[in-house]
Amino acid sequence: MRTLVATTLASLLSLACGDNGDMQITLTMTAPESTSSAGPTTNSMSDPGTTQAATTDAPTTAIPTTDEPTTSPVTSGPTSDPGTTSGSTSVDPGETGSSSGGDDGSLMKTYGAPCDTDTDCQALLGPNGTCIKDILGVYALPGGYCTTFCQLPNQQTTYITDAKDCLMMADCVGLMGYFEACAHACTDNTQCPRAGYECRRMPQISNMGDPNFCLMTEDNMIPP
Repeated sequence: MRTLVATTLASLLSLACGDNGDMQITLTMTAPESTSSAGPTTNSMSDPGTTQAATTDAPTTAIPTTDEPTTSPVTSGPTSDPGTTSGSTSVDPGETGSSSGGDDGSLMKTYGAPCDTDTDCQALLGPNGTCIKDILGVYALPGGYCTTFCQLPNQQTTYITDAKDCLMMADCVGLMGYFEACAHACTDNTQCPRAGYECRRMPQISNMGDPNFCLMTEDNMIPP
């Protein structure tokens, strides 16, 4: 009986001490909670045979902050005065080369302007400006008539539109060898506002279909 008890006790001691005869002591330590986001914490003092569950802080997923786009974009447009029209340019009528006589529609401010001497017309038409008082002694030109002389190519041609020897896009009108002068063509009497003038064809020496010009009225015919 003693032998059995001794044998059993020896077996228990052998199991407790292991192969190397030393009694193994399992040391369990609780690692302090890590406050950092570093990797898992392992107790370096743990026995190699003891596996301690790693304490890992759950990863924090950062939710990106996105500025919401402005749903009503502000469009900055040009600031304009309501009374101002962009791109409009004020042009002096005298610089356009047009036959227009101005805002009142008169075509008698240069060619057909009133005059007493050639000097009056030269101030408007340059050195070739001439003040004429009648047409071939048949029609009087009341108040004088500023013009410059031009040349027609033959006696069948009674006018040339925008003649090269006239200024400001005026026409050359008349009869070759008799009367050839520059004037602006017109379409109605409002363009010929001077007293004693109207919009008409050159009398006696014009052809059917010729344009009208600001010329003397018929009652300005000089009596024979």
